[in-house]
Amino acid sequence: MIQGLAFAGGLVAVALVYAVATLVRGRDPVLVLVLAGIVIGTLLGAGVSMIKVLADPYNQLPAITFWLLGSLAAVNRDDLLTIAPLFILAAAPLVALHWRMNVMTLGEEEARSLGVDTTKVRIAVIVCATLMTAAVVSVSGIVGWVGLVIPHIARFLVGPSFGRLLPVAMLMGGAFMLVVDTLARALGPMEIPLGVLTSIVGAPIFIWVLATARRDWQ
Repeated sequence: MIQGLAFAGGLVAVALVYAVATLVRGRDPVLVLVLAGIVIGTLLGAGVSMIKVLADPYNQLPAITFWLLGSLAAVNRDDLLTIAPLFILAAAPLVALHWRMNVMTLGEEEARSLGVDTTKVRIAVIVCATLMTAAVVSVSGIVGWVGLVIPHIARFLVGPSFGRLLPVAMLMGGAFMLVVDTLARALGPMEIPLGVLTSIVGAPIFIWVLATARRDWQ
């Protein structure tokens, strides 16, 4: 039920972002989409804050707070067996659609002229990515920056081809989380939340990625 509700909530959030972005026309679509995501994220964050205010301060509030910081300490084999089928179910269509994703990087009109139904592909990718993310976050909590940093580094290593990029990004993301989780358990007398460490490590790396990408554009 937790994974199902997380998936439904993720789809609702994505749908709201696209709905807000669709209402704003005549602007840069990427910029509008990013700003819509920030607005919806802030709104949903306010909802989480309201839940924290109404939660039991002795039992529920600490659990919510630590979940928001992210941790793998409470993840067990049963959790992995629960999310593994969902992850595989979502990853299989992404692998099957990898050449269509490569074509879509050429642009909307070019992809359609080559026979790709961009609307259906985009919806399928969003649904699959949301399911994968919701399944993982439902057991690990919110661990930020991994999805921003690792795919860019993987793109530098293997190129933009989605067929190579997806598995390499998955493996690098898993290895990165293993290293961060080990550091979280070893750096102090108590385990440091993963979200804190990934933010400390991820922010400088992302700045470096942006600077490197800008030099490539020039």
